[in-house]
Amino acid sequence: MFLYSALLPEVRDLFQLSYSTASFISALLFIAYMLTSLISGVLLTKLGGYKLFLFTIGISPVLLALAVLSPWALGFAICLAFVSGCAVANWNAIVALSSDIIPLKFRNRILGLASSGAAFAITLNGILIALFLPELSLQVFWFVCAAITAAIALLSFIYLPKPKEEAQEQSYQKPSINPKTILKSHPVALQAVLLSAFIGFISGPFLTFLSPFIVDVLKGDSSQTGSIWTMIGVAGIVGGIIIGALADKFGIIQVIKLTLLSFAACILLLLWDAKLWILWACASIFAFLYFPVWGLIASHISNYVDSKQSALIVSLGMVGYGCGNAFASSLCGILLDISTQYDNISGFTLVYSWVLASACLAALWCQSMQKQKLKSQ
Repeated sequence: MFLYSALLPEVRDLFQLSYSTASFISALLFIAYMLTSLISGVLLTKLGGYKLFLFTIGISPVLLALAVLSPWALGFAICLAFVSGCAVANWNAIVALSSDIIPLKFRNRILGLASSGAAFAITLNGILIALFLPELSLQVFWFVCAAITAAIALLSFIYLPKPKEEAQEQSYQKPSINPKTILKSHPVALQAVLLSAFIGFISGPFLTFLSPFIVDVLKGDSSQTGSIWTMIGVAGIVGGIIIGALADKFGIIQVIKLTLLSFAACILLLLWDAKLWILWACASIFAFLYFPVWGLIASHISNYVDSKQSALIVSLGMVGYGCGNAFASSLCGILLDISTQYDNISGFTLVYSWVLASACLAALWCQSMQKQKLKSQ
């Protein structure tokens, strides 16, 4: 998913896509993300966390390779949609296992770091884009990324230890819990779903149109887009280490709220003066929160419910995230295409105004969650 966003200018050139079509592909990825999240509970009961993890990471490089072999944008999009589904199923398997095997006092830090795993890949992607994309075609570069993914999958098959106790795997084979019951009986479930949706409102347009903004507005090139994606990965890694520790000290929701407000301030500055260094600041703060936030939300949920309910609520949160991301990406893509018909309207100003409003709403929701927590104590 992140590779698609990072290479969007090149993908648009290859398939001759408009902004709205490109954004619809991005929306498709997160619809797949959402749908897979809905069925991931069933997948966990059938396969268990260990097998589900290996299955999803095993087929991902094959799907990546098939994507660029397709001569049509639709085939490309469908393959990436399956990769997107693999990503969320993989994460839900990790969350389900972690609730049983990670002590509560370490869970914030470990899940925060684990959810930043994609940041390591983004760092590598950014370096590869900056160094090699100018010399390679998009297809060849994509195959290189698929080969690296295959190598990581092979290492997982070789070195990932099997669960020592079958009971941990069998614990997911209980009858499923009705999502409506969970949402009604546990306030934390609805809180997590809405917070995830707000994060989708932010991340969808911000990440999808980051590279096009650099190329089309700031007149940058692939080396600059590669550099900023590398920085996003590094910031995500650092965030995974630091955010969890800060959450242990100041509280999960408080840390999320303050980071969102810092990001909103940077977006406001970008709207006032579109400079590359300001965009770097926005992307850094965004990545600092975005990657570890899923681990923090999962840890927050696990403080209130058992491991099975936690896995289900995390899945519902991913549904909220997928819906928010798909809607926001599609809407902003349409706004970008419509804005080209008017000389006095900047489409990217509309996009970043949406991102700013979404960040402020997310921070307000965090404030509401804190108040509800105080009332319940």
